[in-house]
Amino acid sequence: MSLLRIKCPSCGTVQDIEASGAACKKCSGALILPEDGVIQIYRMGSPLGVAVGMGIYVNENPMGHLANASTIKIPVAYGHYKVHMTHGTNRKCQDAEFDITPENRVVCLKAHLKMGFISNKVIIEQATPDSMPPA
Repeated sequence: MSLLRIKCPSCGTVQDIEASGAACKKCSGALILPEDGVIQIYRMGSPLGVAVGMGIYVNENPMGHLANASTIKIPVAYGHYKVHMTHGTNRKCQDAEFDITPENRVVCLKAHLKMGFISNKVIIEQATPDSMPPA
């Protein structure tokens, strides 16, 4: 079973859990998962920047880091979303914006690092579910 990334509504701690009804590891509060949709993010494996996790921000809210060649799923409610990712101290990113609706409940994103002359840039691209690695 794949892990779901969620932010505790009580204390704000971001953590990976297996199912709804789990308790927060920090404050022991109940974690309730939104069941409307899911944002699945895959960080494509690359030897570039392998030692540094990519910071994930959903609508400017920090959602932890993503290691090289790994996938996370973030349960969300219906609405408009903007995903921004950082790499180390670099904040340059080609953001992804999309809507989670009853017709579009799952959004798949692939992220990779594009090397630049002076600084690098994180590229986030929408993907199809069949192009994502198995979770």
